[in-house]
Amino acid sequence: IRSFLDSRDFLEVETPVLQPIYGGAAARPFTTHHNTLDQELYLRISDELYLKRLVVGGLDRVYEIGHNFRNEGISRKHNPEFTLVECYQAYADYRDMMDLTENMISHIAKTVFDKVEIGCQGTLISYIPPWKRMTMVDSINEVAGIDIEGKSDFELVGILKGLGEDVEDDSPRGNLIADLFEVLVEPKLIQPTFIFDYPIEVSPLAKKKSGDEQFVERFELFINGMEIGNAFSELNDPIDQRKRFIEQASKRELGDEEAFMMDEDYLRALEYGMPPTGGLGIGIDRLTMLLTNQGSIRDVILFPQMRPER
Repeated sequence: IRSFLDSRDFLEVETPVLQPIYGGAAARPFTTHHNTLDQELYLRISDELYLKRLVVGGLDRVYEIGHNFRNEGISRKHNPEFTLVECYQAYADYRDMMDLTENMISHIAKTVFDKVEIGCQGTLISYIPPWKRMTMVDSINEVAGIDIEGKSDFELVGILKGLGEDVEDDSPRGNLIADLFEVLVEPKLIQPTFIFDYPIEVSPLAKKKSGDEQFVERFELFINGMEIGNAFSELNDPIDQRKRFIEQASKRELGDEEAFMMDEDYLRALEYGMPPTGGLGIGIDRLTMLLTNQGSIRDVILFPQMRPER
């Protein structure tokens, strides 16, 4: 990963692990306390907001490889601390980041294993670019046979409840679309696939899609039924970003512990001006699972988090 990004003029940097305001992802943080400052701090859940401050400061291509911490469940795909690479490129958008992603992962497979078709859990995965690309709405239609545009919110709620999902009757339409995708489509995406154009409700840091402001310029990469990467055309409008932070704050007041916090320092950075920017994050532990044919994230972490012995 380093050699690939370095060869493309990205600069490796380090950003704070202890943060006064956490952000960049929808997750609950781990909390700690700084005695001298008498200040509550959080272990970072993402590097994003600090790396984008560096783009504002004139570093056009930056990346960081490091640990992130999310206070969430443990599963074969989740460990509370995990290794992530995040990179940001000025004067790029989410389509440029799709190209970067498929070229980087195919480069890794070729460099490390000397091949670009690698078996994983009984399936031969081909990392040869170009990879399949579908909008989220189209993927639900193609894979699950549900015409989203022809369904009302009430009908979408009914479908989700019929699948056994716990969903509120007044859930925003974008959340309903994302939930349907997660349940019906994600497990079936075996070969590398980019799913793009996400509902704005689930993407508070991405730029609105030109011509359809209900969606944003965001993609996620799925391989073997698992999310491997997440990327945006980054939102660089400080007025729009403030509005979305306010909406997130309202969700926090209603009890959503994973909603974003208001970050005035980040907003001030955007007010100075961030160029059009593409951002990308890839989970290195999950990528390692795929490339080494392991079924659980525990098998690629030397000391995974486990329940205590009784």
